[in-house]
Amino acid sequence: MNFLKKFYKYALRYKYSFIFGSLLLILTEVANNFGNFFFKFMIDQVNAGIILDTFLQILLFFVGIKLFSTFANSLAYTLTDIYILKGARDLRVDVFTHLHNLDFSYHANKQSGSLISIMKRGDGAFISSNHEINREILSMFTGFIFVLVTFAYLNWELGITVLFIVIADIVLTFFLIKRNVKTRNAFNKEEDKITAIIVDNMINYETVKYFAKEKRERNRLIDQFKNWYQKLWGYANSFRMIDISTGLLSLLGAIMIILLALQQYLDTRLTVGELVLVLTFITTFFPKLSWFVYHTREVAKQYTDIKKYMEILDIPIEVAEKHDAQTLQISNGEIDFNNVDFNYQNRSKILQDFNLKIAAGESLALVGHSGAGKSTIVKLLLRFYDVSGGKITIDGVDIRDATKESLRKNIGVVPQEPVLFNDSIGFNIGYGKDQVTLTEIKQAAKIANLDQFIETLPQKYHTIVGERGIKLSGGQKQRLAIARMFLANPPIIIFDEATSQLDSESEKSIQEAFWKIAQDKTTIIIAHRLSTVMRSDRIIVLQDGKIMEQGSHTELIKKEKGIYQHFWDLQKGGFLLK
Repeated sequence: MNFLKKFYKYALRYKYSFIFGSLLLILTEVANNFGNFFFKFMIDQVNAGIILDTFLQILLFFVGIKLFSTFANSLAYTLTDIYILKGARDLRVDVFTHLHNLDFSYHANKQSGSLISIMKRGDGAFISSNHEINREILSMFTGFIFVLVTFAYLNWELGITVLFIVIADIVLTFFLIKRNVKTRNAFNKEEDKITAIIVDNMINYETVKYFAKEKRERNRLIDQFKNWYQKLWGYANSFRMIDISTGLLSLLGAIMIILLALQQYLDTRLTVGELVLVLTFITTFFPKLSWFVYHTREVAKQYTDIKKYMEILDIPIEVAEKHDAQTLQISNGEIDFNNVDFNYQNRSKILQDFNLKIAAGESLALVGHSGAGKSTIVKLLLRFYDVSGGKITIDGVDIRDATKESLRKNIGVVPQEPVLFNDSIGFNIGYGKDQVTLTEIKQAAKIANLDQFIETLPQKYHTIVGERGIKLSGGQKQRLAIARMFLANPPIIIFDEATSQLDSESEKSIQEAFWKIAQDKTTIIIAHRLSTVMRSDRIIVLQDGKIMEQGSHTELIKKEKGIYQHFWDLQKGGFLLK
């Protein structure tokens, strides 16, 4: 019931097209079935002696019925297309939106290939299910009722026989389709694994080439196809079982009705016209009964796909937003980690009773080995995760009381590994600002020391960067990400290894631009390359989620046997080994 509620939620958003379209489909089916009475009237007229006027009236009645059903059916499909297509669009938008709203942890663990398969199948299944249930099965159900009433009117024995055949067919179909759905689920799991391997290879094709593992990946795909092939045959054979079983039942039912109708005709309980009417309905009824099984089978197949598709909407958002969350307005940019506790799922605590205050406009650097807690601090500040104890405030406002949108709009991030849209350079630079101009994009590129490179390209700012920015070098991607952040102009800036892939000359020019932009902004710098953090107001040295040292660069390198001094001695302005 919950599935049907969610399914019809999207169809009934456009209730007028749903109601009037469905009514027209019912009227069309009734009209088509009335057309079968033409043969009864004709035969009875022949037996009674042909009267031309009556014959023409019957013929005009038949033509009128057929014309009405033709135009009504066309209009019905047009009306139902409105709610089906709009409903499919709304569902796709809702799933897309919910995926964006899901937590960082969900996206860190998801399999993109499998998710794409689920969404692709689900979107098609929603449209097909509406067609099968709200068009085909609705029309067939109307036809069954019409035939049942007609046969019961002619002779109660015929009516009961038809009812018995329909019920037997539905019961048999239910059990066979139940097995069909089970085999479909098993096949889908194998299909998702195939898709996951293919998508994973498309994303990581460079790694495959670096290690010359093309044959290995091909063999891995072939091995996975063994299970896929087995499950496919199990699924296909379930269809054969449905076809054979329901086909035999329909044949048996048709023979029963024909024999019964002939006996009643011989007993003069049916006229010749009524016998012809029964035979005419049999030629249309039993093919429709087989088609009913087929469409029901399709619905069952699509149910598996659309159920998994809609279940995406049921995935809970762990980092939930309060219903009365406020829009964060940053006036100063003071950040305070107050007695913060945090641990990832099933892991020991990364931070315990952690305290750190960053003054408004202060530049703070976080230094330490990998796993010390640097990136965790940033993720907590962005509310990719929620603290398990304590609180984080910005200008005295608990970030859990603010909307996630307003929080993240006030924090600009240049990540260690920038990921770009498969669009133009200009689009990617201007992504962080609405209503951006090309002049502003060029200014940001100049600040990030990227403008000279862009001007050498034939299409300049219209150059497509490729999937995930693959056409650009690592340093170019980072400079583009820096330009994007500069253009967004947030009051709080986070540099996460933002110059790690730049040469010394580019790094120097970027640092000069960065410190100009960072004036009067609260800045957090995560770096292993200590030349990046030397000018910071304060440097925090982390180890196992604890602050071991803090002070300016000058103060820390003077601290004998200090951790920072050790780092500095190792690289002397170079790069710290992780």
